[in-house]
Amino acid sequence: MELHQLEAFEAVALHRSFTRAAESLFLTQPAVTRQIAALEGELKTRLFDRLGRTVQMTTAGEALHRYSELILRLIREAREAVGDTESGEAGKLTVGASSTLATYVLPHLLRRFRETLGGGERIEIAIHTGVSARILDMVRGGNADIGLVTGEGDAAEAAIQAAATPRDPLLDVRILADYETCVVVPTLHPLAERKRVTVAQIAPYSMILMESGTNLRTYVDRLLSTAGVPKQITMELDNVEAIKRMIEADLGISILPQVAVRAEVEEGRLAALTLSDSPRRAHRRIALVYRRDKYLSAPLKAFMALLEREVGESVRVPSVESFTPP
Repeated sequence: MELHQLEAFEAVALHRSFTRAAESLFLTQPAVTRQIAALEGELKTRLFDRLGRTVQMTTAGEALHRYSELILRLIREAREAVGDTESGEAGKLTVGASSTLATYVLPHLLRRFRETLGGGERIEIAIHTGVSARILDMVRGGNADIGLVTGEGDAAEAAIQAAATPRDPLLDVRILADYETCVVVPTLHPLAERKRVTVAQIAPYSMILMESGTNLRTYVDRLLSTAGVPKQITMELDNVEAIKRMIEADLGISILPQVAVRAEVEEGRLAALTLSDSPRRAHRRIALVYRRDKYLSAPLKAFMALLEREVGESVRVPSVESFTPP
């Protein structure tokens, strides 16, 4: 077995597609197909079942996956360790993060990282986004050096808690900060003049929510059901930016992280309201997750230290009452 064959195998296993695997490796699809065929020929077994446009690992493929994942991770870490003997200022960081954190928190922190670390521009940084459960899987599998995940009593929080206990011996978890959510409405909405509302007061209005299965949607569903408030969903979308544009168009209201709407509120394009009867449930946690056996390169240690120092400040915004325009 050759290294490039294992890399092709892992890419196909991750993307469940020869085409997307080829794109991720900057290869042609026939090149990836040949590498997998050569690997199957050497092992004398089929590693993938082709199911239309998708592929699925066979039992033999799953057996190989357990080892190839480990082999590739160790090779990456060996390269990092050797590189560290020459300089702590070069290398590559792979970060997994929820889409909210990647969009509204990480940009500032990455700029700070490059500013504070001499030669920081020589460090290649790859950011992968997804729901918290997927980020945890990426960290477990060695496909991300660290993960930034969020949760509040939902599946993501359960995963965070599980990772922090002996039930998941692979992962270490550091809680970095809490952040708050708020009710977001158009500036001419009947509720816009209020600074605080109850969950019951938003019940009559149509809501624009993240699609089912996402971390934020699970959180909002739990928040409303705990208060006994039925949802009136007018629209579902797959990203917060699109939800904000729909609210600006007066198509509904939503519950979003405060940090995600700060700019629009300060510019007078949206109004943000505190949930007065659910202060505790309006707080969510941000956690840093990494493998316990992970080799921590000098740049990675520096980035993790910066996250622990500054994530809390990055998500801290003035209270809704103080930054909602009069």
